[in-house]
Amino acid sequence: MIGRSLIWIDWKRMRGALLRESAVRFFLFLLLGAIFEAMLLSGGINRYMSDRWRVTAVLRLSVTAVEGEGMARKAAGLPEVHSAEYRSPETSWKEFVDAYPVMEALRAAGGNPLPGYVEIRMRPDRFTEGDFRSVETVLKPLPEVEKILSGGETLSRLLRVSRWMNIMFWAGYCILCAVSFSVFFLQEKARATLLSGDFEYLRERGVPARAIPLSRAAAAAFAGGLLSLAAMGATVSIFIALSGRLPAFSRVIGSYAEILSFPFLIPWALFIPASTILSGGASLLGWRAAQSRPR
Repeated sequence: MIGRSLIWIDWKRMRGALLRESAVRFFLFLLLGAIFEAMLLSGGINRYMSDRWRVTAVLRLSVTAVEGEGMARKAAGLPEVHSAEYRSPETSWKEFVDAYPVMEALRAAGGNPLPGYVEIRMRPDRFTEGDFRSVETVLKPLPEVEKILSGGETLSRLLRVSRWMNIMFWAGYCILCAVSFSVFFLQEKARATLLSGDFEYLRERGVPARAIPLSRAAAAAFAGGLLSLAAMGATVSIFIALSGRLPAFSRVIGSYAEILSFPFLIPWALFIPASTILSGGASLLGWRAAQSRPR
């Protein structure tokens, strides 16, 4: 039994155990893939924060609706901005009265004292203090703008908290990856131990000692790649279904259309070879651990 036949030795000798282990691996790849996609799309908590924290460009009282709409288009064209919407003085007044109903009498006394404004939502991947300052630097000198409200020191504290939370999320994901690798390693070690007699039989008949672990690792890597590809396909289908039915899902995680965008596809594609390497590495280390056990 040489060459390609070595790749399938585990399948031929322990088919039932390998099927059960593959089911466990598919579940782990599904879990890792879902979290990975969610983290990429959401930016941790950046999408959630960008949906709730807005930059407000307060316009001068003399700015007309046409000029205000033009300001909104100009702001929306900035690379850091996800969307920008003009709110007229009338809308400003309605929002003010909704918040402070007792102030309704002010209008009867002297008209609408409030200006229009442009509400700006940042892109989740550009939700940083530098990007906020960049938007402020571009818009503040414009003659239509009275002032820019972005949060000041409160924003700085919020960004620090969100940065640490994102680090914690990715650290937790790395721990989950390490746990998954440990599961693969223990599976490979147990199988290599149970098949040690078969491997010894092959070595006695001239099969190179290095060919066995390398062939098994190649088979594990190939299977890991297929399982991770299937798991990622399943997670994409789940995300598309959820984003279509749950609006809150799109606001926190992201729209299914973004899954197919170029910035997302690059790291998404790296998940497959990473899973392949993880599976093959677990096989090699499991073999080494099984061979080092006292007989």
